[in-house]
This record gives sequence, structure tokens and C-alpha cells, in this order.
Amino acid sequence: NELYDKIKKGEISREDAREKISFAYVETAGKSILDVNRDMRTGIPEIVYGEYKTLEQVIDITENLLTRDPVVVISRFKENDKLYDILIKKYPIIKGDHIIVIGKLPEPVAPVLVISGGAADHPITEEVELTLKSIGIEPLVFEDRGIAHPTRVLEALKEGISRQVKSIVVIAGMEGALATFVSSFVSLPVIGVPTSIGYGVNAKDSALTSMLSSCTPNLAVVNIDGGVRAAVIAGLIAKNSI
Repeated sequence: NELYDKIKKGEISREDAREKISFAYVETAGKSILDVNRDMRTGIPEIVYGEYKTLEQVIDITENLLTRDPVVVISRFKENDKLYDILIKKYPIIKGDHIIVIGKLPEPVAPVLVISGGAADHPITEEVELTLKSIGIEPLVFEDRGIAHPTRVLEALKEGISRQVKSIVVIAGMEGALATFVSSFVSLPVIGVPTSIGYGVNAKDSALTSMLSSCTPNLAVVNIDGGVRAAVIAGLIAKNSI
């Protein structure tokens, strides 16, 4: 807004303003290039992929981002416990198995229904849940709702429909049939998350193959164990439906 006012008053040219905006989009923190305006552009916070980063790198990146952004998400970091112990003195933190959310969560503006097949899918379900919270979405989570007991799935759908959810995330391993089952009951976009849970031939990718081959056209599928991406897509659908 300040930059817009300066352009309007003739205090800065459009070319200079464009340059300032371009430079504002990235900033160096140590040897990492930070995208400091992602939330403004896309409606989602910075999500740092932590799998191959050191503890020092993640702390440096996180603290630099938190000088401008209220919340930062770290995904797939192997030292969440150490990161938690170091930063909990400064910031509110929610820690999961595969994800850690640091900073003040936004107020939820819409709900998204989250259904998982079994207890083994919990780490990915938790990843979906915490990512949704980080972008201002209320997750309605129903775990262990596999199609071996279909009525458990219908209970979850009934609750989601009563809350007027605009999208659904389904997390399932094994043959991944839960995603097709859920999407066949609703007039909503369903995001399927195939997990690497299973056994036998092609155990790690059978759920992906099954979901991709689904005959229900309202089912879209992310990659194996892709909880963060599914949450972002479902969350943006919900936000843009308000």
C-alpha cells in the first residue's frame, strides 16, 4: 500500500517500483535464498523442505522468515525435537512426526474434511492437518476410517457435509480404494493422498496407481505421501469458495 501511494503521488516511477517489488521477493539468509513474500502472492506461508538441511540452516532460515511472516512450516526435517527445544522459548510451535509449524497460526476461515484409512497413515494425516492450520483452514479430521467398515466413512462424510466443507482430503495406503469410495458420494473436489503403506508386489505405489486409475472424475491425486501439497490444494479451494 505504501508503494502504491508513492506511485500515485509521483514520488516513485513505475519502473523503480517494479524493481523494488522484484528485489523484495527474495532475500539471502546465510547461503539460502528466501522467498519472503510467498504468502502475499499465493495465500500460503513459506514451507521449508528440511530433509537435507542441517539444524543450523533450518534455524537460520526460520528466524529470518519469522521477522516478516507470522508462521513458517518445516516439512520432513529429521531433527524436529532439537528444533522444538531450541525455538519453543521464542515462538509458539506445533510439532508432528513429519512437520513442524512455527509461529502464530492464522484464524481459520473455512473447514476442510480430512479422512484417513488406517492408523498407519497417521503421520501423513497429521501433515495434512497441520498444514491446513498454517494456512487458516480448520481441519475436520477422521482417522482410521478404512472401507473395511464403510459406515465409519459415512459418519465422517455426514459431519463434513453438515459443516459445509468445500473440499475433502483422503489419505490411504494399501489399495487406496478409500479415495474412490469417498469421491463417489460427494459433489465436491476430493484430493487423494496415496501413502506408502502396504505389502506384497508394488507395495509402495499400489495406492497411487489405484487412485490415478479411479473412475470418479472429481478425484485428483497428489504424489505418494504428499500431505503438504494435498492440504495446500484443498485449503485454497476452501478459501476461494468463501
